[in-house]
Amino acid sequence: MKVSIFVPSHITGFFSIKEDENPLKKGSCGAGVLIDSGVKTSIQTIKKENNEIHQIQIRINGKKDPKNELITLKTIEILKNYIIKNNRKNNGKFELKDNIIINHEINVPVGSGFGTSASCSFGTAIGLSKIFNLDLSNNQAGQIAHLTEVELGSGLGDVLSQTSKGIVIRTSPGAPQIGKTNIIKDKNNFSDILVLTKTFGEIDTSSIIKNPKKKKNINKFGLIMQEKIINNPTIENFMDCSYEFAKKTGLMNKELLKIVNELKKCTIGASMAMLGNTVFAIAKKEDLEKIQKSDNLKAIDFKISKIYNDNIKID
Repeated sequence: MKVSIFVPSHITGFFSIKEDENPLKKGSCGAGVLIDSGVKTSIQTIKKENNEIHQIQIRINGKKDPKNELITLKTIEILKNYIIKNNRKNNGKFELKDNIIINHEINVPVGSGFGTSASCSFGTAIGLSKIFNLDLSNNQAGQIAHLTEVELGSGLGDVLSQTSKGIVIRTSPGAPQIGKTNIIKDKNNFSDILVLTKTFGEIDTSSIIKNPKKKKNINKFGLIMQEKIINNPTIENFMDCSYEFAKKTGLMNKELLKIVNELKKCTIGASMAMLGNTVFAIAKKEDLEKIQKSDNLKAIDFKISKIYNDNIKID
């Protein structure tokens, strides 16, 4: 048996952190954009030999990757516990009868503000539910992914946003079915809008969201931006708020700021992806010509994506 799940990348523009003893209620408010580049998780069962020990093999883009497979291993652990506690249909059973290969095809940089850990975890939870006939809804699978993110400190709001579409405002924190979202509307469903990205390295998300001083600063300005976007939910204001947040929190370094300021002259807006050493901009197709004419930008190889305005895809 084989199943494939596509979960879009999510780029956060700004956020604030909400602590709670219940990890399902812990999370973040803020706003971000879903893009059509993301993670395709394929899960396949292979019949084992009689005396063979059951194995789960995890691959990242077809290769062994001990560092980045941790999110998948933790997802499996939390899923098992969830089934034991909650899934009556399977009498709390989560038994391996065959070998399983899980492969994440990731077409965005890892650890760079694209929410890849959430995409991998979410895809794993949905896929294993299909493989084992666990009958989990996407929201229940999302809760497992959210618990995984919170426990590892790899993210707080990506999973909730990935249950939505387009440009997402997280109005209430937490896992799917607990947190709440609104979307920024566009008469053309963003069909004529592009998202440009360029990554210059990784940032360890947990080192920031678990740092009390940085967290205090993030919450101060994140809450200000939250009020601004709710009062004026437009694509232009989303980018303005993202830029202001990145500057005032001091999360954006000088190298990124220089490029962002140049991009702002040519596009709808630009900022830093939270949390990654990545520049992102939202632009119209005609803006690409302006970028190519800019002496400071034309040499940069931007990745061009579209805003994702669809559901998670399961094949």
